[in-house]
Amino acid sequence: MKKQFHLSKKKKILIVAAGILILAGAVFSRNILGGPESTLAEAIAIRQDLTEYYSFSGNIESSDVQSVKSTTNEPVKKFYVEEGNHVTVGDLLYEIDSNTIQATLTSASTSLSNAKITYASKQLDYERKQQLYEIGGVTQQELELAENAMRTSKNSVTEAQEIYAQAQNQYEDTKCFAEVTGEVSEIYVNENDSITQGTLIMDIINYDDLEINVKVDEYDLPAVSEGLAVEVSIEAINKTVTGTISEIARNASVSNGVSYFATTVILPKDPELRVGLSAEVNVVTQSAKNAITIPIEAVRYKEAGSYVQS
Repeated sequence: MKKQFHLSKKKKILIVAAGILILAGAVFSRNILGGPESTLAEAIAIRQDLTEYYSFSGNIESSDVQSVKSTTNEPVKKFYVEEGNHVTVGDLLYEIDSNTIQATLTSASTSLSNAKITYASKQLDYERKQQLYEIGGVTQQELELAENAMRTSKNSVTEAQEIYAQAQNQYEDTKCFAEVTGEVSEIYVNENDSITQGTLIMDIINYDDLEINVKVDEYDLPAVSEGLAVEVSIEAINKTVTGTISEIARNASVSNGVSYFATTVILPKDPELRVGLSAEVNVVTQSAKNAITIPIEAVRYKEAGSYVQS
């Protein structure tokens, strides 16, 4: 990669002096504005590739992560995966001790069954009393009592169904399944460890779908667009890859009076890329191939402008 000169903090610009194209291979001199001729410095014009770009910093993340947390206070009875294992959606990760929950589910099932039997009996009693009432066999008060008893038993069925559904959900939660395809990056507890609801059990990361989220300020926004290919440099592993801007937020966040737009860059599949690595996203705006260049020290400055002397 060619050496890049930084003109400002964000916008990195390399400039070709158009007026020196005929001076290839010549010796140039520099004169500090208002300085004596004795300050002349010599330099050789060379050809190199030049690039102008905006630069934004961020860290590599995965777009698909499952942080598995305990939904009960019961310990993990058995793990079916280990750290480093590859899993797909639907794979069984672990199960917890279900003895207590199984007992609760059985009790709830029995209560629901009894409530349904009682309701059926009360409903039949009410229907019979309706028929008797029509022929004067029972009073209106007796009919109303039968109707109230039926409604009460129906409410009992509804409550029993809710309790059973909760117990069933708890029982289903005794087995945890993968919701993303990826790698088990870390397991935080051991089998039979005491845990509470909400305890982090493990993380699953999809390393095939990596991205970088950066902030683009309002002044640089015209330089980016969804679908634009960008250069992503990861200094820690001395690697540069081509990413693609996939999303630019419609709403800005404001910091110190400047609006920033969250921008997502998706990365290609690469086994060398790691979650958490620092990266620099470069959005190229202009470039020149094989341009004639000289060091800034070889440029002379006067009121009329800048020039070089051969």
